[in-house]
Amino acid sequence: MFQAGKAIWQLSKLSKRAGKIVGEKNVTKFLNKRKGLGKSRETKIGQYAINKPASTMRRVAKINKALDASPYVATGAAAVGTGYFLNRKDEE
Repeated sequence: MFQAGKAIWQLSKLSKRAGKIVGEKNVTKFLNKRKGLGKSRETKIGQYAINKPASTMRRVAKINKALDASPYVATGAAAVGTGYFLNRKDEE
């Protein structure tokens, strides 16, 4: 039960972090969506965290690692693209 609580805590931290990036309103809107009269995404994610806390913590770690690396990846891709654009020869 301790791991389930830790997994839910990590999920709440991740949702706050995503809220800072894309906006709290967008995160809430995403989590409240559901298909038909079924459960909301927030409920499904919480239930998954309770049933499989180890898997949830691994997934959260992967997402956090991707969020940490994303500014550097985007900057590197832009630098490579700009360098390629500036170094190509004109075909006129």
